[in-house]
This record gives sequence, structure tokens and C-alpha cells, in this order.
Amino acid sequence: MQCKITLFTAFFVALAIALSTLFQRIGGSFSSFDGIGAPSPGALPCLKAGRVMPISSAAADSLKLASGRTSVNLGGSRTGPVKWLLALNACPAKMAGEPFLRSDNRDMVEFLGGRGRYFSYADAVEKAGLLRGSLRGNSPQAHAAEAVLGALAVYEQAGVALALRLEGTSGCLGTLDAWHEAMAEASAELEAAEREKRHPLLDRLYRANRYFQFLQALVQVEEADPNVALRVIPHEGSYLTPAAALLEKNLSPAGRTALKAYAAACDAYAAGDESTAAETLRQLSGELESILPMDSFKLHFEHCINALEPFFGGFLLYGMSLVCFVVSLFLKRRKALLHFATVFLCMAVLWHLFGITARMYIQSRPPVTNLYSSVVFAGAVASLFGGTLYILRRQLPVAAVACASGLLSLLVAMNLPYSGDTMGMMRAVLNSNFWLTMHVMTIMIGYGSVFFAGFLASYHLVARFFGQGKKGLKAGACGVYRILLVALFFCFLGTMLGGIWADMSWGRFWGWDPKENGALMTLLWCSCTLHARLLHVCSCQGFLVLASLGNIVAAWGWFGVNLMGIGLHSYGFVEGGWFWFFLFVGLQVLAAASALIPQRSR
Repeated sequence: MQCKITLFTAFFVALAIALSTLFQRIGGSFSSFDGIGAPSPGALPCLKAGRVMPISSAAADSLKLASGRTSVNLGGSRTGPVKWLLALNACPAKMAGEPFLRSDNRDMVEFLGGRGRYFSYADAVEKAGLLRGSLRGNSPQAHAAEAVLGALAVYEQAGVALALRLEGTSGCLGTLDAWHEAMAEASAELEAAEREKRHPLLDRLYRANRYFQFLQALVQVEEADPNVALRVIPHEGSYLTPAAALLEKNLSPAGRTALKAYAAACDAYAAGDESTAAETLRQLSGELESILPMDSFKLHFEHCINALEPFFGGFLLYGMSLVCFVVSLFLKRRKALLHFATVFLCMAVLWHLFGITARMYIQSRPPVTNLYSSVVFAGAVASLFGGTLYILRRQLPVAAVACASGLLSLLVAMNLPYSGDTMGMMRAVLNSNFWLTMHVMTIMIGYGSVFFAGFLASYHLVARFFGQGKKGLKAGACGVYRILLVALFFCFLGTMLGGIWADMSWGRFWGWDPKENGALMTLLWCSCTLHARLLHVCSCQGFLVLASLGNIVAAWGWFGVNLMGIGLHSYGFVEGGWFWFFLFVGLQVLAAASALIPQRSR
């Protein structure tokens, strides 16, 4: 009975941790605009970077590109992405002074007049000319200036995503009325001039021409960087920005409804009536669901996943499980703590897999489509592998390494340099569900197994220093050997399938591309390590050292070549990250070098 009570308690605690981000959305500033009830303002459709997504995803993407976060503090309260986007459109003057734009270059922030890492749009826009002049060269200041200008572009596009304010008009609804009045006046004058055989009076065309030039300039800016613009006005099977919608002669009824609703919501928010603004957007969401031929369930599902944040919940659960397993190593009466640790690990793996499955459903793609999803998937492979082995064999080191693998993968994924929507449109060379499943998933299972084996080997090497006997070292080597056999099989199969895909896409099976070389290095290292063990070339301790160093080889083949930024596999490139890469290499070298330290007596 006591055991069952402990398990039930652990389950509910784990569930509460997993749903912690959702609880934050139920109340406070998140409830009105980022809540998950249906219909929800956050589930409104938006076209961004070629993908129709809920407006919560589009707003979070823009906010993270500009500030590095998916929520900001406005007026002393935490504000979600949908409310941030609405505030940006409703109160442009006030939001221009809010310091939520980010630069990691402290000198640049100081130059802009900000504090810490954050500055305001008003600070930066005054010095935009100086920033453009400093783009020459390859210095840190040039890169920082380019990043700031990029953040300004994202801010400006987000600021006109829902509604517009034309000069001389009052409010967003007033802008719509002024535009229609100016166009009606100009149309009437042109018709009268044609009827009366005279030139049109320019003063009656001036206002329409001024508005038209302003809107045309906005559209040209949007077309210059189409991946940044947010298109929320539905029109004939696609979506337009408010500027493009006003220029459209025959805007669809759904588009006219959306244009007025967004303008009304912005005016209500600007007047301080947040409840009316939220209700207006909720009504719009319900109307569009009944009018547009769209997959409203998928939009609501993605919006709910944004609120749930399963990967963050999994990260918390992995951390709690790891703490429980590590503490249990030093306790004699640890049965109850192990129950908690096991439940936390199982919930973490399930939450991890749920997040991957949700992404597959939203994208209609296999689980691995870019670097972000590859990190998440490899961590899931390692943690699932380790969790299964722990349940079958009840070996605490395996459980601890499974937790650490899942924790590290989600930590890396959440801190990768952000370059846009992680579920965005696929590059043409990757646009094949068959090969994404056959090659990419296979090679990532191999990499995940290599890392799991390497982390387990590192654990046993460090545990040896703290008194683990030869028996434990030998058992650890046997376990690592079996895992590396799995890794070798999947690395070989994935590399061969990748060659076949390369032959079909680029006309050659093998071209010594850096990414191909990295895969071959990992494959050869696994093979050499296994043969060293099989042929008794090295002791159990030496074998564990080789397996531990295999993490460096796999990390280079997976991340290192992406950091180099050369080769045909340009879809995997990332900027920055050398410091963290070499930190990981240094830690693995230290773990392997611990084998040189004399073993402590027990």
C-alpha cells in the first residue's frame, strides 16, 4: 500500500511539473489573449515564412527574433506574444520606448543607450544610419550592427501586422474610414473629369495619392523580406498584410471582416479596454473558422502546444529525475526516492516523445527536419534507450545517464542560435518524407546511441575515481559495448542511405563533403572502438576512454561541420556556438583523462 501511495504521489507531482507552463497561461496577462480556450485569439490564422500557423506561433517567432524571448515584461507584468503583438500595433509610441530588443554585444547596447543586453526601438532607430555605415568588414561590431538592424526590421514588420494608422487619422478604424473616403473621393473626381472632358482636380486626388504611396512603400518593404512579414488578412486561399489588403480592389468578405476586427481590437486595446479587444479577436476566430476552408483543429492544436511547452516540461522532469537518482546513490533507505525518480524519468520521456509527435502532426513530416529537431530527437533516442534499460535491469548509472542525455539535449535545443520558425518550410533538397525518414532518422538514432554510450562510459570513468571497483568497470564496459553495436549499425545504415539520397539529389554517392566526412569519422571511430574491445587491444578502462572520446567525434560530425559553414549541407548551418562546442570537448577530455588518475581505495 505504501508503495502504491508513493507511486501515485510521484505521478501527480510529475504531472504538475509537466503542466507548469500551462498553469501560467490560465491566469494573469496570458489569460485574455494567449489562453487555450476555443475560440482563442492565439489560434487565429497567420501566414509567415510560407507556413500557415496560429498567430501565437507567428508572434512568438517575431518576438524571439527581436528579443531572444517568447514573453516580455510590459508595465511590470509578464506578457505573452499575442498580447505583445496587439500592444505593438495598438500603442506604437508607447511600445517604441520599451527596452525589450536584445543584443549580446554589450558595447553595442551601451552605444544605443540601453541597459544590460536590452534596448528600445526608439534608442536604435535614431542611430540606424550609423549602424548601416558600420556593416562593412567582419568585426564583432559589424555583426552586432547587422543583428540590431535585423531586430529593427522584425519590430517594424510586427508593428503593422494587425492594423495601420495613416497620417491625420484617429485610430485604426479611423484609418480604414479615411482610406475608403479618400478612394471614393478620388474615384468620383476621376469619373467626373472623364464625364466633363477635363483634367481632374489635383487637390481632390492628393489625399488618396498620399495614402497610396504610403501603403505601396509598406508593401515593397514586406516583399523585400517576405519571411519576416506577418500576413493575417485572409484573401482567396492565401493571406495578406493590412497594407496589401487595403490596396486589394476586390478584397474577400473574410478579409474585410478580419481587417475591421483587427482594427477594432487595436482601438479597444489602445483605449485600455483589454476585455473588449480580446472578445473581438475571439469572435473573429470563431467567424473565420466557419468561413475559411482551413484546418482549424490543427491551428488550435499548435496553439495549445505553444502554451503547454512539452519540451520545457520534459526538461524540468529530467532535471528532477536526475537529482533524485543522484541523491539516492548516497542514501541507504532510498526506495521511495527511486520511485519518484523512476516516475519522473518515465513522464519526462513521455513528454519528450509527445512534443516530437506533436511537431510531426503539425508539420506532416518525419520527426527530424532541421538541426533543432535533430537535437531533440537524438536526446529522445538516448533517454528512451536508457530508460528502457533501467526498467529492465535496474542499473542506477544507466538511469542517471538517460536523464542527463535528455536534459542536455533539450537544454541545447532551447539555446541554439534562433534563426526563425523551427517548423518552417523545408528546403527543396530536403522535401522528401521518405528520405527524411530513411536517412535522417536512421543516422540520428546512430548519433543518439553514440552519445548515450559516451556519456555512460564517462560516468563509469568518473565513478572509478570515486571508488568503483573493477567489477563495476567491467559491467559498465559490457553495457557500453552493446550500445555501441547498436550505434555502429545505425550509423552505417544511415551513412549508406545518405549516399543514395545524395546520388539522387546531387548526382554523386560521395563527394567528401564536410558533413559526409563527419558521418564517416563517427562510423570509423565506433568500428575502431568495438574492434579494440573485441580483439583485446585495450583493457576495459581503455575501451571506456575510447567510447567517451567518441562523443567528441560525433559532436564534430554533427555540430562542428555546421559551425564551419561550408559544404553542400547548408541547411544545417548555425552561427556562433564555438565556445559551447569546445567547452563540451573540454569536459569530455577531462572525463577521459580521469582514467589516468589513480583509483581511490574503497
